[in-house]
Amino acid sequence: MTYSTPIEKNRNVALLVIFILSLAIKIAILYFAAEPVIFNKYPYFAEHLGHGIGIGERILDLSPLYLYITTIFFKIFGPNWDLLALIQILLGSLNCVFIYLIGSKIFDDTAGLIAAAFLMLYGNITLIELTLEPEVLLLFFNSLAVIALLKAGNMSLAPFRSWRWLLAGALVGFSAITKANALLMIPGAAIWVWLSVSVRRNRFMAVAYLLLGTLIVISPVTIRNYLQFKDFVLITADGGKVFFHGNGPGATGMERADLSDQGFIEERQAEPDYAHALFRETARKLSKAPLKPSECADFWFDRTLKYMREQPEAAIGLAWKKFCLFWNNYEVHDLDTTYKDYLALKRWPLLSFGLLSVLGLLGMGSTLSRFRHAFLIYWMVLVYLLSVTVFLPASRYRLPAVPFLSIFAAGYIRDWFHFIRQKKVLEYVTPLVLIPILLAWSYMPFRHEIALFDRWQQASRIHYSLGGRMLFNKGEYHEAIEELEQVISVAPDFAPPYNYMGKAYAILGDFPRAQNCFLRVIALSPEIDEGFLNLGLLFELKGEFSKAISCFEKALTLNPNNPKTRQHLVKLEETVNNDPSVRMY
Repeated sequence: MTYSTPIEKNRNVALLVIFILSLAIKIAILYFAAEPVIFNKYPYFAEHLGHGIGIGERILDLSPLYLYITTIFFKIFGPNWDLLALIQILLGSLNCVFIYLIGSKIFDDTAGLIAAAFLMLYGNITLIELTLEPEVLLLFFNSLAVIALLKAGNMSLAPFRSWRWLLAGALVGFSAITKANALLMIPGAAIWVWLSVSVRRNRFMAVAYLLLGTLIVISPVTIRNYLQFKDFVLITADGGKVFFHGNGPGATGMERADLSDQGFIEERQAEPDYAHALFRETARKLSKAPLKPSECADFWFDRTLKYMREQPEAAIGLAWKKFCLFWNNYEVHDLDTTYKDYLALKRWPLLSFGLLSVLGLLGMGSTLSRFRHAFLIYWMVLVYLLSVTVFLPASRYRLPAVPFLSIFAAGYIRDWFHFIRQKKVLEYVTPLVLIPILLAWSYMPFRHEIALFDRWQQASRIHYSLGGRMLFNKGEYHEAIEELEQVISVAPDFAPPYNYMGKAYAILGDFPRAQNCFLRVIALSPEIDEGFLNLGLLFELKGEFSKAISCFEKALTLNPNNPKTRQHLVKLEETVNNDPSVRMY
């Protein structure tokens, strides 16, 4: 249905109001709900590239477009990352304008206005925009690509304009070099050509120009990867790792599958998000071959698929669970600061994902009669529903579907109010029944599991990463111990907090408690050298050199490349050789 609307007469005013209101909400969230802690992944690598320092294979783990933008930003403004976060919420505000334009095209200006309001009131999107991660760029280019495709497919335009399809393809390419799964937009764009272009010859030309535009943008990244690594990597080489996270042993839909003692190994690395490099190292170690980056990704795909084939019912059940979690109200945040900000923002009177997903789902159903016209936004929701089901249902992975769910939700609300005005009782009473039922479906499933998982999130992200570990690094040892004890009360078999507690107790002079903590680390993570190293340092501090040497030797067998272990072992061996009587202590 299409209804007349007065908004079109004042469209420029509407665009400006949307932008200003969206920016005001985002700035309020920035200053009153968000913690001033920067997720350091992209800044770290941007600063390296900005100083002319290569980052090796890690470049294959990062969004090419976002990495180079952050590098250029660093070269111009220096490490003023708070400014970049502010720029990102400006882009997020522009995206609300774009969603208004798409909603107006698919439905009308009223629906576009409602869609923009839904998007700006979904506060979780601002939290993710404030992280220095590429999602904000992905949303930006996705929306521009859809606008370009709608414009190119406008059959009222004559004659055929090849440059419109070339531009649309280029924008899809920019989305793809921001996040590689955006390549799934291409089949939908090709179908859109067939739906919107009536002349057969022009259809083939449109698809050709569409693909050419995408190729022009992506090919420099592919060529860079081949020249640098002699390996065909289209954009990034982390797909196998993420596939393992979502489907490997221990994956629950909310909890990721990780490597054994992955957290311990990552913590002692200078590079942020070291898991990418660790997965390549592990693939090469297990395969006993010098695998290329793409072969490492294939290794984890193959290993995960083998695991899924061995238990097909569990794999199908997990896929269904991730499909349901896509629509679930709970936000699975996998970044510490974003999760903490999310807890604060839950108290604000903003739009929840559960309500948005329910209204969006109802809108998708009610718009089926205009499926051809609304095909592109159906496809955009499908792309990210598929990505979540195959990989991970983390909040930032389903986020790119939110703008398009907002459009469907807006169309549904617009129709509902029209039915009320027209006094069509059945049509406006039906949502009063459907919405509560679907809200229950969005909020109720997995409640117990979500409650347990959220306790773990608070323990590991709030009390450990942002609590005990950060307080320890600040030298606030008593406060660190209090936070770490809260972690252990929730997760008594989680080794890292015992390690920090042991170090804190050792610094405070409580050697018996420190020793018990390090023994617990060894019991929980016997294949990691950290527990043996720290226990050895404690024995060295106590003057028990024989026990210290034994611990250092064990630590060195587990990790021969740790210079700190070797340094202390050599020093103690020299001390004992010079004065054998000290060994007894």
